[in-house]
Amino acid sequence: MTQNQADTPEVLISGAGPTGLMLALWLTRLGVRVRIADLKAGPVQETRAIAVQARTLEFYDQLGLGVDAMQQGRPFAAFNLFLRAQQRGAVNLSGMGDDHTPHPYLYILTQDQNEELLTHHLNKLGVQVDWQTEVTDFCQDEGGIRAILKRGDQAETVQASYIAACDGAASAVRHALKISLSGGTYEQRFYVADVDLEGKVPSGEVSVSLDDAQFLAFFPMVQPGRMRVVGSVPASVGEHLAFEAVRPEIEAGGLAQVGKLHWFSTYRVHHRVADRFQQGRAFILGDAGHVHTPVGGQGMNTGLGDAVNLAWKLAQALRSSPAALATYQAERRPFALSLVNTTDRVFTAVVSPSPLARWVRLSLVPNVLPIITRLKAVRRLLFLTVSQTRLHYPGSPLSVGRAGRVSGGMRLPWVPHQASSNFDALQSLKWQVHVYGPPTPELLTWCGQYDLKLNVFPFDAKAKQAGLAEGAVYLVRPDGYVGLAQAESDLEELNGYARQWLPKPLASETSSTLAARGPAAEPAPAARR
Repeated sequence: MTQNQADTPEVLISGAGPTGLMLALWLTRLGVRVRIADLKAGPVQETRAIAVQARTLEFYDQLGLGVDAMQQGRPFAAFNLFLRAQQRGAVNLSGMGDDHTPHPYLYILTQDQNEELLTHHLNKLGVQVDWQTEVTDFCQDEGGIRAILKRGDQAETVQASYIAACDGAASAVRHALKISLSGGTYEQRFYVADVDLEGKVPSGEVSVSLDDAQFLAFFPMVQPGRMRVVGSVPASVGEHLAFEAVRPEIEAGGLAQVGKLHWFSTYRVHHRVADRFQQGRAFILGDAGHVHTPVGGQGMNTGLGDAVNLAWKLAQALRSSPAALATYQAERRPFALSLVNTTDRVFTAVVSPSPLARWVRLSLVPNVLPIITRLKAVRRLLFLTVSQTRLHYPGSPLSVGRAGRVSGGMRLPWVPHQASSNFDALQSLKWQVHVYGPPTPELLTWCGQYDLKLNVFPFDAKAKQAGLAEGAVYLVRPDGYVGLAQAESDLEELNGYARQWLPKPLASETSSTLAARGPAAEPAPAARR
């Protein structure tokens, strides 16, 4: 009997796309009982979303999935701009993140591959998805939630402590909560085609082609010679569109020659964000909370980030302290709003038929973009933004203090040491303390009192370059973001932060037994080299 069949779940997850699977896997790794249901017959077979960003790969590393992911996908780092089928510029992001992340590239790993990867590792932990099963309704009170699950003609009542809506833009859970997905829908229709392709468009790179009335975007796929093509549907075409109707636009001017068609679909682009991401014991994640154009490669990654942010907070609420759970909406909804607003402005400039947008598309962008992207600072900013490694939570109640260039709410800077790095310690999925240089005896004792691993790294040129301060205290959250940063150890502030936000040590463990533990005082492996 599998885990989700044998025990009452603590968290019920509606939806087994990448977001729901990531949430289930992270929670299971933290010892939380989950049940995950999805109306589909199984994981998606279509490629759908095709890219994972560096921050997602860092999360996969934390879960031990990174090696598997890197064996299945394909990195790329270059963008090309075409105007009326003639190349006008190129941007190469190679090297822009070499000192910033263990994954300094953009990475092709399609949605079906991500779902297969996450499902495989979830199954290894004894958790199976309830396929062809839908969460149709639920209610909640102070003690928990009660949901109705339907599979065919069979209905089942399930009780849990919390429910997570990972069931897409038409989320039944969000509708039951009467939470609106506010925003709008673009008038234009778009198509997506996975094809074998050759021509002027470089294989293995992203290309955008602008023209008087439409745009095309080309994305590399894992298979050599195969590309994802996204384009706007001509206004003259009726509701039912066949690929042959758009083939001439793709091949115009010798831009490309299309071979075999593997997948074709049409869709409308929405730009919407849920009015709330939390209501009582219910949480909204992924496409259930935010939808926008897929061209920027941010949608699936943002949903995966939602799952990571929520998972450790749910686990902590179930085991000891619920305080951090209230910060999920405060951290993730502002980012979703910013992302949707940014992609909305860019996308409007690219596809709008207005005279101003046409001038931006055909005159401003082709003339200005090649110039400004010669600047290394611009290319680095572009990489940090697209990779989501620049995402931080400065306004979160969890974010306190500053030491060096690192503030509370920032992603912990990556510092490599020969064959390892400070990120290796994050695989514990627990709160921890990082010090770069010798720690004080008082800090060592304090970590023992709160059952925190103290990771000691050398303060070398790489740590200094990353913006870390020698001897400073960095209290790191389970998701790899800095909670509290102190230039010098301040036990009073540490105690206040710990009482408010950290999980409580087990009642059976006294301060003296925790302080006596050897591992909390050991230097990190990288520091011993």
